[in-house]
Amino acid sequence: MKYFRLMSQIHLWLGIAIGVQVMLWLISGLVMVLWPIETVRGEHLRHAEAEIAIDWADDALPLSAILASQGTAVVSARTGRLAGRPVWRLGTAEGPQMVDARTGEDLTPVDEGLAREIALERYAGRGALTEQVRIETPPREAGLAVPAWRFEFGPEDPATLYINSQTGELRAVRTTLWRVYDVFWGLHIMDWSTRENFNSWWIKATSVLAILFGLAGVVLTVYRIRWMLRPKRRSA
Repeated sequence: MKYFRLMSQIHLWLGIAIGVQVMLWLISGLVMVLWPIETVRGEHLRHAEAEIAIDWADDALPLSAILASQGTAVVSARTGRLAGRPVWRLGTAEGPQMVDARTGEDLTPVDEGLAREIALERYAGRGALTEQVRIETPPREAGLAVPAWRFEFGPEDPATLYINSQTGELRAVRTTLWRVYDVFWGLHIMDWSTRENFNSWWIKATSVLAILFGLAGVVLTVYRIRWMLRPKRRSA
């Protein structure tokens, strides 16, 4: 009986210590399986980049001319498209650089007009553009460490688009669903700030306690079953 009471106390206190987090794991796990991850990421609200046939031999400046116009060392170069125009995407000692392949115009950093073109081309929802602003320090949800353009669309299919001001890349599409999902993801991995560290000591310690809680429950269950099945003593 003393052993049973001891295990009951251990089970009780472990339940108090981790019960709330276990419930949060269950609730957040449910939230994360309710919607396809593509919907959470807003994939249905972004158009794929338009495929436009470009004759690089006739329509674009030769790479040698592009390189000659650069004032810093170029370590890589590749072709690409940006808002329907052909561009050279250069990797330089000072960072990424985009150059209009037809005119040789420097497109980095992306100006307001070009960023707007990119946003309108890539947004696939039914809403209208309601706000645009350049952000020097983008929020965590943008997934960028460099200045970005933020575009707000709505009221139908509301979404926030973040465009990298250096490369013109549509970095992220964020919706209310994504933000709700992000909160529950942070609760699930017990990283309430960056939402990225799923290997913290918090989750390790809580997981160990949860296992001990389960084992204590198993021991109590076995003990109860044995107690129920033991032969009854006959009274004299």
